Amino acid sequence: MAIDFSKTFPLLPLRDAVVFPHTTRRILVGRDISLRALEYAESHNGEIILSAQKNIEQEEIENPMLDLYSVGVVAHVSNVTPFPNGCVKVVLEGDQVVDLRSIVTKDNFLMVTVSPHKPTITAADKSSQLETVLTHFKEYSLHRNISEGMVDALFTMDSHINAFYGMIPFLQISLDERQRLLEIGEIDELAQRLIEIMQVAADTDTMMVKVQQNVRQKMAQQQKEWFISEQIRQLQDELDGESGNASEPDQLLKKVKAKKFSAAIQEKLEEEIGRMKLMQPTSPEYAVSRNYLDWFLNLPYGEYTDTVLNMKKVKGELDSKHFGLDKVKERIMEYVAVLKLTGTERRAPILCLVGPPGVGKTTLVESIANAMKRNFVRITLGGVRDEAEIRGHRRTYIGAMPGRFIQALRRAKCMNPIILLDEIDKMASDFRGDPASAMLEVLDPEQNHDFTDHFMEVGLDLSRVLFIATANNEAEIPEALRDRLEMVRLPGYYPHEKLQIASKYLVPRICERTGIENGKDVAFDDDTIAKVIREWTREAGVRELERTLENVVRHRAKDKVMGKRYKAEVTEKTLQEYLGAPRYLDNQLPPAGRPGVIVGLAWTSVGGEILPIECMLLPGKGTLLMTGKLGDVMKESAQIALSLVRERLERFGIDPNVVKKTDIHIHVPEGAVPKDGPSAGIALTLCLLSAFTKQPVSPEIAFTGEVSLTGACLPIGGLNEKALAALQAGVKTLHLPAGNQKDVNELPAPAKKGLKIFTHKHIDEIIKVLFVEKKTAAAKKEKKAKS
Repeated sequence: MAIDFSKTFPLLPLRDAVVFPHTTRRILVGRDISLRALEYAESHNGEIILSAQKNIEQEEIENPMLDLYSVGVVAHVSNVTPFPNGCVKVVLEGDQVVDLRSIVTKDNFLMVTVSPHKPTITAADKSSQLETVLTHFKEYSLHRNISEGMVDALFTMDSHINAFYGMIPFLQISLDERQRLLEIGEIDELAQRLIEIMQVAADTDTMMVKVQQNVRQKMAQQQKEWFISEQIRQLQDELDGESGNASEPDQLLKKVKAKKFSAAIQEKLEEEIGRMKLMQPTSPEYAVSRNYLDWFLNLPYGEYTDTVLNMKKVKGELDSKHFGLDKVKERIMEYVAVLKLTGTERRAPILCLVGPPGVGKTTLVESIANAMKRNFVRITLGGVRDEAEIRGHRRTYIGAMPGRFIQALRRAKCMNPIILLDEIDKMASDFRGDPASAMLEVLDPEQNHDFTDHFMEVGLDLSRVLFIATANNEAEIPEALRDRLEMVRLPGYYPHEKLQIASKYLVPRICERTGIENGKDVAFDDDTIAKVIREWTREAGVRELERTLENVVRHRAKDKVMGKRYKAEVTEKTLQEYLGAPRYLDNQLPPAGRPGVIVGLAWTSVGGEILPIECMLLPGKGTLLMTGKLGDVMKESAQIALSLVRERLERFGIDPNVVKKTDIHIHVPEGAVPKDGPSAGIALTLCLLSAFTKQPVSPEIAFTGEVSLTGACLPIGGLNEKALAALQAGVKTLHLPAGNQKDVNELPAPAKKGLKIFTHKHIDEIIKVLFVEKKTAAAKKEKKAKS
């Protein structure tokens, strides 16, 4: 039947359906826009345009040209059957593929103009691949619910295109793919695409058949294994009754009873063994239970090592491995003495050795373990972020394991080892939990007698374990955890101590490691080692010193192997040849004679440092500019210092109002290094006063201490490290707050001898010593009136 393309047609949008030419399709219609289109078609020759929606979930057609495919089919309405719910079932007979041109809304339904789709497949077109397509479809139908009569009907059709369009509704393909098949205009191209679709389906069918076969074979194999294992178990039970041999669960139960666990652990393990007896040995749950029992059986439960508490031996071990550190050694001796008198580790304080890197914290703990003949285990906590590292994983997780403390007991092979908690200040928390909070139960003597690991699920006694921790920075330890630790602070080494350590400990150890004979192949005198300490290292510990000396010895080892001639003595020339130019100058102090430059002192987690402070005055509006990456506390100290200086300028014949006309720039060198804290208050005050009075202060004088707004000098911490840094830098005189007098008394003799130390209660005491006052006439008159 010819179609008049000059007129408009009603448009019926289809959801999840594509109607092909020469095919009949029953459609259930319920939307108002579709019902009105059908009514119009019935009254106008029965012709209607069918086009599929791109989004089948869309209820309303808001933009027809975008929401519908642009290629549809002219169809004839042949039968409409109404239903009580308002829907109708309509039979549509596809006629011809058309292109949708323009769509308008008329009387609440869509009207469309169309044109013939080019190229178009006609009923007379023949395909050379008809037999191939039909053969593939016959194979395709074998794995689907497609009747043989339908397949045979396709074979008897005279029109090739009718056969192709007739099989498309039975293909399990997407709506997009059906639309693409509708738009194909060459019969051979359509045949090729149908072959490809059915070939992919055939490959998938083959794969699924293979998978199903493998699954059946696996199931049959498992049933066979279960049947054989069950027979073996039954036979084993018969043999057990006659010969007394026990099955694996019974053997495990015997081992558990031999261990003499506590009642709670015994009950838990017997319950687990009872569950094992009900499982098949090949099941995954059986392996999980076996692993759980193995952890208990491999724990040294009830096994304790005898502790040797010979005070002389402990002192000898500490002295043989460590030079200096007298106060630290004294505290350790007190600790051992209390253990000897009480005979128990319960409620013993948990020591935390705090100090910069390289001062010997870890080796001190090893020496304690050696002297006491206790097994030693080290747990590194640096970078630990997961709470499960401490408490373990629950057994519901694949690959679950106990926490580090249970593993440490297993490695120690006893329940009373010395456990070193290394770098306890480096723990961090994230979304996986807070390991520092999990450590509270471990380190609390009120709780650790019943420590519960998530994997073990029962309490274990850790009260006999000696815990000793190490840290670089006490401030970074969480407060609740710090409350359970007794801090033992290790200061940095002084030059004379480094000299003794290098001569007595480092050089012999390095020579032994490198195969060089000390004294014969290489010889260091005290002056050479002192030069290395001054010019190639700058640290609180001795780790860098050891590396530098080892570098020299390695060069000597190379010379020996290569047959070069050399003298054993290491001279200054030898150091220059092996190590290159010195890395540090003898004196780090700023040049003398310039007002506004003061030497302060700073404490860091790796030791003390000198802190030069510079001040420059410029004409301006009283702006205070501070550079050098200073923290908020240090900036506040500078504000206090400026107020103190303004109050005292009149004593030096300077109008205090000059501050309002002067821009003040304070800079602390090494600008990339963050600096903060109140201990530079005295130095900042003197720096500003020196700049305003134009009176320089010798760089060989250093200052540290906080200053209040009333001028009181307040004590600070880290004096040992600061004094060491001052001594190494060439400082001769040190001014401190009076509150630090107790720390001055504890400084080692070389520091007291090399530094002139003065303490002050008020900033004016220091100002009178360093600056010459030039009183104004008004000030003299005021003083005379008071007298």
